[in-house]
Amino acid sequence: MAILKKVTHEGNKYSLGTIERVAAETAHQSIDPRPNQNGIQRVTVAEATTIAATDTLVDFAVDAGSSRVVTMPAALAGRKIKCIWSVEQATSDRVFTCAGSDTFYGNITTLVEGNAGGDGDVVAVAGSTVAITCVDDVNIGSYLDFDCAVDGAWFVTGILIVDAVGSVPTLA
Repeated sequence: MAILKKVTHEGNKYSLGTIERVAAETAHQSIDPRPNQNGIQRVTVAEATTIAATDTLVDFAVDAGSSRVVTMPAALAGRKIKCIWSVEQATSDRVFTCAGSDTFYGNITTLVEGNAGGDGDVVAVAGSTVAITCVDDVNIGSYLDFDCAVDGAWFVTGILIVDAVGSVPTLA
C-alpha cells in the first residue's frame, strides 16, 4: 500500500507516493537558499592569510605584529567577498594581493576617525592594480567589498576609517 501525500507547488496539486515524496524532499534540501554566502573566515593569528574559494566573509580579528599578505582567490564572475575589521589594525600593514594575473579596480573611501566634517579621500584603484596595501591605521568597522563581474578582475569598494588623513591605502 503506497502512502499518498497531496503537494501544492506553484498552484498545481500533485499526489506523490512514498518514494517520490522522499526524493522530492531530498532534492529540495540540497538546494542552497543563500548562494555565495557560505564561508566565513575569522583571522585571529598574526600571519599571512589566503582567502579560500568558499569564503564570502573575512573578519580581521587580530592586529598583526608585522605586515601581512592577504591572497585573494581566483576572480571568477559572480564571486563576492566582504572583508571587515573587528580589531583595530594599529601595528602593521595588511596587503591584499591578486591570484595569478587577476587585477583590482574600483574606489576606496577613507574617513578620518573623530573628524566631524567626515573629511577623507577617495582612492581610485586603476584596473592594472595587483596589490592594495592598507596601512597600519585601520579602525574597527572598516570594510572592503570585492565583487567579480568578469573573470580576472575584482571590483573593490569600501570604507576605511583611519586615524589620519595621510593613512590612505597604497596601490601597486
